[in-house]
Amino acid sequence: MKKLSIYMMLAVAGLFMTACGPEDNEFAGLKKAEADAAVAVPGFTASQIGLIDLNTVEVSAEQDVQAFSVSETALPEGVELSKAEIVFEDGTVLPATTDGKVSGEALSSYIASIFGLRPEARSVTGTVYFYAVQNGGAVKIDAGAVTFQVVPKAPVIASAYYLTGTINGWDNSNTDFELSNDGDDPYANPTFTCTIETAKIGNPESIEFKATPIDGLGGDWSGCLAAGDEGKFNYNNDGGNFKIEGIAANTVMIRLTFNMLDQTWSYTEVAFNDYIYEIGNEGGWTTSHPLYGANSDGKYQGFYYLNGEFKFKPNEDNWDGDWGQTPDQPTGNLTADGEWNCWLDNGEGFYCINVDIAAMTWSLTKINSVFVVGSAVNNDWDTGVEMTFNTEKQCWECDATFTEAGVIKFKGNGTWDNADGNWGGTMDNIINGSNDNIPVDMAGDVHIEFYPSCDTKSYCTITAK
Repeated sequence: MKKLSIYMMLAVAGLFMTACGPEDNEFAGLKKAEADAAVAVPGFTASQIGLIDLNTVEVSAEQDVQAFSVSETALPEGVELSKAEIVFEDGTVLPATTDGKVSGEALSSYIASIFGLRPEARSVTGTVYFYAVQNGGAVKIDAGAVTFQVVPKAPVIASAYYLTGTINGWDNSNTDFELSNDGDDPYANPTFTCTIETAKIGNPESIEFKATPIDGLGGDWSGCLAAGDEGKFNYNNDGGNFKIEGIAANTVMIRLTFNMLDQTWSYTEVAFNDYIYEIGNEGGWTTSHPLYGANSDGKYQGFYYLNGEFKFKPNEDNWDGDWGQTPDQPTGNLTADGEWNCWLDNGEGFYCINVDIAAMTWSLTKINSVFVVGSAVNNDWDTGVEMTFNTEKQCWECDATFTEAGVIKFKGNGTWDNADGNWGGTMDNIINGSNDNIPVDMAGDVHIEFYPSCDTKSYCTITAK
């Protein structure tokens, strides 16, 4: 074993002599020493080893990635280095071996917590400490600050992928089925989605596919995403075809979701029912309010008073498959996976609610006023009579004088825009956007109550005063 200089041997020996008594065991000595300030040993320093690219090594929880080296100055006879650690500038401690190895998994996780998982070289500085023992005594040695250049472990994610399979004759130049995250940074938003409309592919009972990166279109299969173990996928075409089997006959679309960092994938079969439901604070989270989809295209609308957070769900009587706001995404994005409650940006009030399950979006238009207009209201089609919202009855109401037995309509926010409410039809079936005026068969003083809900369920009552 190489020897320290005489003065260094004496200095280190003195440290051990004062660290603890001979009756202490090694672990008790270490505990005591760790509470003391570290000492510097001239000539005994840690050094950086150059770029640490965690994408070129086998990253695991084991301490198997070389992070730093140590000068070859030897310790006195009987003195052993028991362990080491890196203490980064933010106080994070990363355990290390005495020959400078750390857990690649822990190092990558630390770098990602600061910079994210983009595979670019990042610089962090930490101080390397060693713990040395001799005869039960211990001392903490400061081996100096080291700047580490680290590339975190992460896949190289393309900006977009395209499904290639039975849905398009295995033509990997075809771009009909794009798997994307809407152009976001894939290391900040690794969730890529794609929607397959089953009518466009002949309503099959099963499909198979892979996902071709944008730079592989036209014949290069080497970078494809391929199926791995259940619910997982692999990069670089390392695996079989993705398979979706037993597709229900009433499925109108299949929504695929890939997490490019977790390397997981899943799918949901969507069948558009006539109604979905809003549920929230305004009904004590127990009352389901229907939204109607008139065209079986996944677009639903309803009109309700909201006074807090809310969500949407496919079924009136249960929460199966409910949707909410996508976490950490702009307001108006829907998800069924780890969703948040939706919220009101414009405060309590009466709203037109629009939900697009095909696009997985939601939006609100606040309706501050409703007017009854028409030939029966002195032939006033502009302002007519303003109504007041009754929160107890959940209706818009007013007193009016019908100058004749004629027709009326209801208009929201004083416009004819369907987004604000433009209601016509018949008294027992009022439809937003209808071109039909509502016939009324009385004249004189009346009380009007308008109960907007959704198409097929909205109605009004008119009683003589």
